Amino acid sequence: MPTYYRLVADYKLYGQWAVIPALSPGKQSLSAKLQLAIILEKLKHPKWSPETIIKTHRLNVSRFAVFRVIKRWALENKDRIPIALDEYLDKETPPSKPFQPLKSAYHLLSEKSILDTRRINRHFELICNKMKTHPFHICDPGPLLLAPFVNDLGVIQAFETHGPIKLRGKEISNLALLNVFRILAGYRRISHLSNNRDRTVALSSGIGMFGSTSKYYEDTIAFEFDQLHRLRCDLVARAKELGLIEGLQIDFDFHLKEFYGNHSKEKQIGKGPDKAGNMVPGFRPHVAWDLATNAIINIAYFQGGTRSPRIIQQFCEQNIFPILDPLTVQELYMDSEYTKEGDFHYFKEVSCRNGQIYICLRKNKQILKFIQPALDDNKEWQPYDQEDEFRAIQVKLPKTGLAMKIIILRDQEKKENIRCFGTTNVQLSSKDILRKYRFRWIIENGIKDLVASYYLDEIFGLDPEKVEFEFYCVMVARLAYEYFLKELGGKYYNSVNGNKITLQKMRNLLFEKRNCTIEQDHAGNLILTLLDRQKKGTIEDHVSKMLLSLKEKGKNKVLWWNNRSIFLCAKNQYQFLQTVQ
Repeated sequence: MPTYYRLVADYKLYGQWAVIPALSPGKQSLSAKLQLAIILEKLKHPKWSPETIIKTHRLNVSRFAVFRVIKRWALENKDRIPIALDEYLDKETPPSKPFQPLKSAYHLLSEKSILDTRRINRHFELICNKMKTHPFHICDPGPLLLAPFVNDLGVIQAFETHGPIKLRGKEISNLALLNVFRILAGYRRISHLSNNRDRTVALSSGIGMFGSTSKYYEDTIAFEFDQLHRLRCDLVARAKELGLIEGLQIDFDFHLKEFYGNHSKEKQIGKGPDKAGNMVPGFRPHVAWDLATNAIINIAYFQGGTRSPRIIQQFCEQNIFPILDPLTVQELYMDSEYTKEGDFHYFKEVSCRNGQIYICLRKNKQILKFIQPALDDNKEWQPYDQEDEFRAIQVKLPKTGLAMKIIILRDQEKKENIRCFGTTNVQLSSKDILRKYRFRWIIENGIKDLVASYYLDEIFGLDPEKVEFEFYCVMVARLAYEYFLKELGGKYYNSVNGNKITLQKMRNLLFEKRNCTIEQDHAGNLILTLLDRQKKGTIEDHVSKMLLSLKEKGKNKVLWWNNRSIFLCAKNQYQFLQTVQ
């Protein structure tokens, strides 16, 4: 029928000339080979819907076209016995292509080509020349110490490859660097830089002095979603190359950034649930976290009305699986918001076939139907701790037939406060499933750290591109600090309780409110000297040794400083006043 109506429309428009393209098939016409594949798949899985068949085999057809084939061959009955006819046929299986991860822009542009074609900021060079004879006093050494790690993430190469054409090909320094070092230095907003006389952020970003806030926001207009998406994916690819993320244990979650302005409905700002469960206007960034390394993988902008069943597959296809091999994913952790059978099928049967899902199940109608017999029967309940008891049941999901183990946890005395935890790893014991789900606290604490240390909630404005640009800068800052901790090692990276030193705590230890001087030596490198050293063996000595070690490896250099290095020294400026008692 679609072909018939197309021919009629063409005849009305072109007349007799419509005979020439008449042999081309219609949009909804399916080849015999594709129709046979749909029939065989429906025979093998009677309960699968057309949407499930499309997503499993990644077909570029509509659900109506698949349903029309199913109806034509009278295969609508979902209670039929499964029949696998294709097992008796000689199937031609195409050779599987190995996964090709996205290559970061760090390897596309050489440092020599950038230095030859882009210029260093003029004010920065003038200040460096002055520092040969006059040391400058600063109070926030953190951004200067983190500059080599931001450089190794390939921000300059990514900006010149994927950034707005309008902002390329000029100075090496760019807007993203200024915003990243603003976050690392502890300034909540970009406007706070103009209220401070310390020039650490300016020197770190290689601009010498600050531009106006209006100029900053005018330049952010040049960014588009597609460019920001490529920048974020390039950053993740570079972090994977540096070993900052592994992609073996992944967790997903939403974060709500509440909108405090007026007329949210007129401004088309959707509503989402806050921590108290109230529906408030705002936008909801979707976050993916690496549980093995406790580092962010990606964060993307979504409206407040966005729900996880609608975007989780799209988010993974665009932001995760082009960089991380889905077949190497071992464990996926999700909150109760992701309770949808289609998502379970997508992760377990389509994309991450070698991984297992661990999820807190929302008590919807389907889940209540599964657990109600166990709740009515008081047998086989086992004590979990002093307050709760648990029971395990194994079910098959009705639409896809996927096996899942559900752990029901409730209060021992009142038999209330029922919580359900599910997994596709049906062989795992019940207590191990409950223990594993605790790993989700890593992403919860990680989002709290993004809010407290990286000012994720201090993003103002309604323009989605500007918000997404802020998210990119937050990702760069978080991964740069993660890289710093990994190179520093020791108790700062692996403490006794398993937690790392957060950026906010590192600011109190070393990164801010310190009496420092910065000068340039005869080789052109920057020497940062702490003047209030109290004793030896502190974090200053560890960082100083780490920077020397990086220099030997060729990593202690900053491209927008004309490949200058940074070194750390410490001394007590009042040492000469000490007398022997």
